[in-house]
Amino acid sequence: MTIGPESGAAGPSRAMALVLALIGLIAVSHAVIFIRWAGDAPALLIAAMRVAIGTAVFLPFAFRGANTGSMPRARLLSVLSGIFLALHFGAWIESVQRLTIAESAVLVSLSPVWLVILDVATGKGWPDRRTSAGVFLCLCGTVALGWDGLTSPTGEPLGLVLAIVGGMAMAGYLAIGRQVRPVLPTAQYVSICYGTAAVLLGVAGIGAGVSFANIPAEAWWAMLALGLVSQVVGHTSYNFALIRLSPVFASICLLGEPIFGTLLGLLYLGETVPQTTLLGGIPILIGIWLSLQGEISRPQRR
Repeated sequence: MTIGPESGAAGPSRAMALVLALIGLIAVSHAVIFIRWAGDAPALLIAAMRVAIGTAVFLPFAFRGANTGSMPRARLLSVLSGIFLALHFGAWIESVQRLTIAESAVLVSLSPVWLVILDVATGKGWPDRRTSAGVFLCLCGTVALGWDGLTSPTGEPLGLVLAIVGGMAMAGYLAIGRQVRPVLPTAQYVSICYGTAAVLLGVAGIGAGVSFANIPAEAWWAMLALGLVSQVVGHTSYNFALIRLSPVFASICLLGEPIFGTLLGLLYLGETVPQTTLLGGIPILIGIWLSLQGEISRPQRR
């Protein structure tokens, strides 16, 4: 993966960006497996280690050959993107602790809607019909996935708010990444972004009294795998591809995570596939396909 500046002309082709999005989806979908293998390790510690490992991998390359006196606005935006990423992880983790997984997943998955609203509010207009249909189908599938939790809510009102905030934060993270990626090299952007998130999540963990004691070696290995696979490969593939792909399409791709995660659970852990996953997975996959067609036909930004 290149670590030099990627302008609109020098960045990945549209086809390569789509391949990277698929690689990112598969890598991010492994997160649920690694988190399961981490056992009872504190959630904030898992999240902080995830982005800290990503920072450690890219930081040695971040400013190599770069003019450190240039592009201050892009670097400031990268910090803001890291704040949104930390807020996403923090709000999502806390919402899962206060809600059912189904309730939290549905509300966090509203990020494509928030991105469409942001595009309309900033004068970019509505996405094309295929992308709009893809967003609608993905949301229908996500509701089907969480139907049991939605029809019999058991969570706290604060948890509902936190899940919504988590989805908004993911939208902000992707939208800012789209603005910064044509300006900053991949390694520099993700080092600043992931590093900011790691610091904030670490401070939150200390404030919450998270302890490093009595965490088994297996949990540390799982967190290392989470950082290397789901963050370094997964999130960074999306960030690299954002130079060509729209944030709306990237967020729609992420809605495939529960589907792939369930299939990986069957592969690695022998877990059965719930019927609701089959019902919800079909419209989500169709929605991703329609959005892919819309993304392919979208004029490329130069």
